[in-house]
Amino acid sequence: MKNALICSALCAALASGVAHADNHGTSGSNGLTTNDLVANGYAEARLGFADMGLSDDAIVVAGTFGTGLDQILPGLGAEAELTLTAADAETSYFGETLEASYFGLGGYATYTLDLDQQVKGLELLGRAGLVYVDAEVDTAFGSASDSSIELGVGIGARYNLQNNLAIVGRIDTYDIDVLSIGATYRF
Repeated sequence: MKNALICSALCAALASGVAHADNHGTSGSNGLTTNDLVANGYAEARLGFADMGLSDDAIVVAGTFGTGLDQILPGLGAEAELTLTAADAETSYFGETLEASYFGLGGYATYTLDLDQQVKGLELLGRAGLVYVDAEVDTAFGSASDSSIELGVGIGARYNLQNNLAIVGRIDTYDIDVLSIGATYRF
């Protein structure tokens, strides 16, 4: 319950900051508006593997909404991400199967380094933020679950195929290591 309250407070603080920026940003000013957030926004879908410390990795699906904050600092951005287990991680102990799954909800500050002059269309990605992780373990003897807020960091690369379409690969870690690939669509 405490973790849910902390996440709710963080989301409310972020939303109020965006609303405040939108109310005070005027045409021609350096203020950040919600129109800027959408105009610089993108959605990302990825499929990957999560190492949960068992003999077989989990298969995960991640969805991300991000936006560039170049008005504040070139390359700076923000992302919100939801990661879900599509296939549980598994291992066997004494003839019994242990399965683990999780979901994560994260908010990240991002930095994108555009290498277009060196390699046309290539960007290097970095991010750090907080991730709410809810993990569950099932065995023949019962189940258990745990949730926590973790520091999440990640690196990756994105190759732009067109102005609004790119392929992306990421490595993220927050108590669980995730390797994923997918596509990015820019609005």
